[in-house]
Amino acid sequence: MTRSPVQVTVDGESFDVDIDAVAAASPPRRGRPAGGLAVPDAPAASPTGSGAPIDDDILRSPMPGRVMSVMVRPGDTVTAGDEVCVVEAMKMEQSILAHRDGVVKTVFVQPLDSVSANDPLVELE
Repeated sequence: MTRSPVQVTVDGESFDVDIDAVAAASPPRRGRPAGGLAVPDAPAASPTGSGAPIDDDILRSPMPGRVMSVMVRPGDTVTAGDEVCVVEAMKMEQSILAHRDGVVKTVFVQPLDSVSANDPLVELE
């Protein structure tokens, strides 16, 4: 740790203040914050922007909400980055994008379905 004196002026009055600086950045806090709610570790985010983890062939909802539209059907061919459906929460729409090239095997949802975070939306083969 290093110390550095700083002069601060508040309402026209000057103060000398010593500030402790940490040499390395601290890792983000995990566990229970002041409010007492548990903060889970975040899953690995999709590089395509969907926010849902890429752990298998199933595209999952990144958040709880309502399916607004589905652009694919079983048998359709998709390429990485294609929009397969849209999930809406609190007036914000999130496009769900294919994370790889493939063929749509199963569509688990239809427009106006309610979904929870990580619910399956579309399966690729």
